Amino acid sequence: MNHTGFLELHANYAAAMRAYFSEMEKTARMLEECTAEPLSFKDRFGLISQAIIESDAHLTFLGAKSLLFSAARLGYGASN
Repeated sequence: MNHTGFLELHANYAAAMRAYFSEMEKTARMLEECTAEPLSFKDRFGLISQAIIESDAHLTFLGAKSLLFSAARLGYGASN
């Protein structure tokens, strides 16, 4: 990997982080709107769907972070 490849890993990490934070904020807004009454089926389904989307974004972020940390630890000049 060269310096350009390392910078690409970093850009992917930053984009994944922003996407994850965005999904966390969506979840937080949805939860903030909850009341003492049970959620409607539509709202429950929306919340469950959002939880899955947030979880997927988290996994994508963790994968990008792992790749970047490996490249940082090993040095981006190391051969594959």
